[in-house]
Amino acid sequence: MSALSKSLQVSFEILNELYTAVGAGVLGMMVLLQHGFQSHQTIKTLCVVGVTTASLIYTFSREKQKLVANKKKVVIITGCDSGLGFSLAQHASKCGFTVIATFLSLDSKGSKEIKRLYGGYIIQIQLDITDSNSIQNAVQTLEHYFSKNPDYSFHALVNNAGVMVFGEFEWQTERLIKQQIEVNLLGTFKLTNAFCHLLRKHKGRLITVSSHCALANLPGLTVYGATKAALSSWNDGLRIEMAKYGVRIITFIPGSFTTESSIMSRQLQNVQEMHDNFTEEQHRFYSDYFKRYNIYLSFITSPPEPQKIQDENLYKTFEDTLLDENPDYVYKHEPLRYKIYHFFFKYSPLVLRDYLITKFMQMPDYKSDTPSDDDFEDINVETD
Repeated sequence: MSALSKSLQVSFEILNELYTAVGAGVLGMMVLLQHGFQSHQTIKTLCVVGVTTASLIYTFSREKQKLVANKKKVVIITGCDSGLGFSLAQHASKCGFTVIATFLSLDSKGSKEIKRLYGGYIIQIQLDITDSNSIQNAVQTLEHYFSKNPDYSFHALVNNAGVMVFGEFEWQTERLIKQQIEVNLLGTFKLTNAFCHLLRKHKGRLITVSSHCALANLPGLTVYGATKAALSSWNDGLRIEMAKYGVRIITFIPGSFTTESSIMSRQLQNVQEMHDNFTEEQHRFYSDYFKRYNIYLSFITSPPEPQKIQDENLYKTFEDTLLDENPDYVYKHEPLRYKIYHFFFKYSPLVLRDYLITKFMQMPDYKSDTPSDDDFEDINVETD
């Protein structure tokens, strides 16, 4: 009995060390080597480190098997009126997929531009993901399409549609908060739920666009970040639920392209709505700060016309979500600055983390000795 217990204990120690080495990578292996030399278990430790090193080399050096895009694979992308959706629809079509792009309005500039550029090569449908009837019409359209093309498959649903309001949480009206929750979160839930039976039938993949705000929520984007973090958490549970049906659940986190997107296109109207709903106390308290804050944001302009984002690395990452035969759970595209900041956001003590986030955002400072109420009256002129 004691021999069996000793064998089990040794096996557990080896498995635990393997887990430590794999989880911590090079740093973990260095710690194990030091421990092995100190405890005179050099041979066992070298074996563990050798197996771990070989596993890491195999994992990171092997090329993933790729699928081949073709017209019989159908990809649906929501929110194609502008920005990311407008860009991803075009790129997926160029890859060779049959693309069904959804638009909040078929009269939008983005819809008309894609029709001008691609004609019928990109199929366009109207879809409001907050409207159950609109969602049902989209489902019926797709069911009809597959009944006419039985050899086609539903390859991917890309949940991209979303809205963002920039402003401190206290400033945001109930309508603005509700809009972000209904579009970003509840709308995505409703749409996905309606398409689940088709995803199961075709063993497709669900790609949900999240945000770096889901990894570290940022001041001024607390509501938006909360909805994106909720989507990431939802994907974690949904991934396990749908795996047994052959459906792949993927989170796609794109990088910084705010100035090439129209996600801030209604920011001036949102600022005016926040200002108009301030109480007298809020007018007094925030006056100069609110004005300086939004003057600063006014420099983050949206393009006057829908335009395709110019970032090849973004498209390469998106292609991987569609074409990796065994896709990862999360795909991130980020500039080096984001990688550095988010590394420190994740591993720093909270006090340092909050300081780094403040430096990362570079928003105007709040000053308690704000000017009088009269100065605030200029906000309409400054932001319109």
